[in-house]
Amino acid sequence: MVNEMTLLRAHRRTAACILCAFALAALTSAALSQTPAPATPAAPITTPAPANAKLPKWRIDPYTKNKPEALSKAGYASFGPFPFGNLGAKAVTTDDVEKTLAYLQIHWIETAHFRIGIDLPAWNVPQDPEIKAKLRKELERLAEKLPGINTKPRTLDPWLRAHLFAQRCEDIYREFMQLAMVTDEDFPQKASDIYVPVHNRAMGMGPYLGMKEKYLLMLFEKEGSFNTYMKTYLGRDSHFGQRWHCKDVGCILFTIATECDEGRHKDDTALHGSVAFNVSQNLLDGFRHYSYDMPVWLREGLGHWFERRVSPRFNSFDQNEGSPADMKKEWKWQPYTKNLVTTGGKFAPFPEAYAWRDFGNITFNDHVAIWSRMDFMMQQGPEKWSKFLFEVKGRSSTNGTADQSDLVGAFREGIQKAYGFSVLQFDEKWAEWVKANYASQ
Repeated sequence: MVNEMTLLRAHRRTAACILCAFALAALTSAALSQTPAPATPAAPITTPAPANAKLPKWRIDPYTKNKPEALSKAGYASFGPFPFGNLGAKAVTTDDVEKTLAYLQIHWIETAHFRIGIDLPAWNVPQDPEIKAKLRKELERLAEKLPGINTKPRTLDPWLRAHLFAQRCEDIYREFMQLAMVTDEDFPQKASDIYVPVHNRAMGMGPYLGMKEKYLLMLFEKEGSFNTYMKTYLGRDSHFGQRWHCKDVGCILFTIATECDEGRHKDDTALHGSVAFNVSQNLLDGFRHYSYDMPVWLREGLGHWFERRVSPRFNSFDQNEGSPADMKKEWKWQPYTKNLVTTGGKFAPFPEAYAWRDFGNITFNDHVAIWSRMDFMMQQGPEKWSKFLFEVKGRSSTNGTADQSDLVGAFREGIQKAYGFSVLQFDEKWAEWVKANYASQ
């Protein structure tokens, strides 16, 4: 039985997050005699205790042992504390989150491009051959960076799950860069370096695809903890995951609990898919800086495309508040799409869909169609996708400010320049490709 999720989106307020404190070392001093005693040698100065000796056991990663050299080999910057968004005009850190949620044992990991907080329980690996094969491949890669990894575990312990999600986030980031045909060096190291010489155009306001700060991920087990965090730092509560632009500090967050959406994210594969769906959209928003919203079809289509590459059995759907997403449990989208285009099934034509600015009117058939259109675009090669992306994202006026005028027109021109056909011709080209490439069952 396939479960499916909805996801609320908001950009009205800046969000925050934040913290995790480590007691790193204890200072000791030599005992001083209260009376003169020249014949008695002074007490020796003791060596400060190792940092781990003062940490609670749950904070010590059993794989790296919290050793700096092991963290470096894994590609990590730290296990905290580190910045984690903002609350109003105040920048906050992982320590602030821990003060708010003092009853949790949050595992913090900072990678090259992400700051991550994980409050997940151990997860028993099911006997499903596909899931076991997926995890084995992930763990074999992880074992190349971390010592002591069992590539065939019966259970994923909390620290192992944290490492897996750190790797998964970096995988999404790497693939996004490959598709956009960019590298870290293509983006400014500080906000004043808006124009990067190699591109001779604005590339954003920071090194993280154009954002000033690293992308944020916060995963909870309990919906109650998730909503405490949401109310404290985002000023809202929800039964669904949340993407959030932390405008004042220049980063973008995704947070969710495994109990959200009736608990479907308790399954590690479903949670992985949801992270792919939402983090890929955050990267799209952040590309060349988050200055304006992308059209619904592009954001949602990209999210579907990344998520279904994790597993086609779990599918996420964005929705507006008060306007639930139209969802079905059908997960075999290739034959479903082929049937739509060969039988004249009902879905919005591309000249209508590409101008959508709202999730409210999207039907299940529309979701399938925009996923498939994105699949079609990606299969034409990264050169075309990259050219299209540069045409529509990060547009700036002559004075350097963001240009969000006539976005529909910009997308129309971007399709023509990158793919060589018009918006009116899009569905014809796409339908031909679907008929030639998708299975019927």
